[in-house]
Amino acid sequence: MSFALCVLEKNGQQIPAVKTGDQFYPLSDVAPGLIANPAEGLLDLLPRWDESFAKLEQAVAGFDGAGKATLTPGADGVRYDLLVTNPKKIVCAGMNYYCHLRKDAKREIKKEDYDCLFFLKGSDQQLAADREIPFPSHTVKYDWEVEIVIVIGKEGRNIKAADAAQHIAGYAVGNDLSARDWQFNPRHIRQFDLVAGKAFDNAAPVGPWLVPAKFVDIENLWLKLWVNDDLKQDSTTKEMIWTVGELIESYSSHSTLRPGDLLFTGAPAGVGMATDTYLKPGDLMVAEVEGLGRLETRLRAD
Repeated sequence: MSFALCVLEKNGQQIPAVKTGDQFYPLSDVAPGLIANPAEGLLDLLPRWDESFAKLEQAVAGFDGAGKATLTPGADGVRYDLLVTNPKKIVCAGMNYYCHLRKDAKREIKKEDYDCLFFLKGSDQQLAADREIPFPSHTVKYDWEVEIVIVIGKEGRNIKAADAAQHIAGYAVGNDLSARDWQFNPRHIRQFDLVAGKAFDNAAPVGPWLVPAKFVDIENLWLKLWVNDDLKQDSTTKEMIWTVGELIESYSSHSTLRPGDLLFTGAPAGVGMATDTYLKPGDLMVAEVEGLGRLETRLRAD
């Protein structure tokens, strides 16, 4: 029986929850004792993910929700919170879809000629699902990128691609927000800056829930993103240049991946930069990945 995990917030309290079908139940009712520190989101589950998942799968299979209290995001003061409150790292892979290079950057490449491109965002730049955020005043070229986000379970360094699945707890939807005028600022010495252009407040929406890796066919998922009602991105993970395993192998050759780390895996074609079309105050972004849910983010005037 498939399920997903999320963290809900009500009256300032974090409530780890299990989603089965369309129902959300407090994790403490479904599988008591698995999370000791709800303020850290789902982090308690991740270091021993195989053990945690086995207990969760057994608990969900035997859970009778009849008469149990449910939680409804968007009702009664309940809203989504961060899946992992303080990840050690938010790692992002850039330029990882052939269609993004082909359609947006007008480039064709041979994979064997290149290495993976990575950059980091701050853990405090995360944003939960279904949030309204101020339009950042420092940019006039504010862009979107729907992505699949890996949530790391088991710690590892120098992980081989063939072994990467052992280190993945699950997947979520992400939106890699960018300030393109700062990313390609002509006043920078190299006219390229992935800090000013990528690592700013609220630049990493992630959510709404974590789907355990066992339930995800990562090699065959559709990704879509709408701005208001306009479909901007529409592609599939079959267009990925470096696979999930290859991304983990590459990054872990430089730095240890730890439980709760988030790894954005790149965006398909359809970003605003390709047509010089950018976000504006009042816009609603809806990022969707097949089987992983919908991540909504609305912009208000700062």
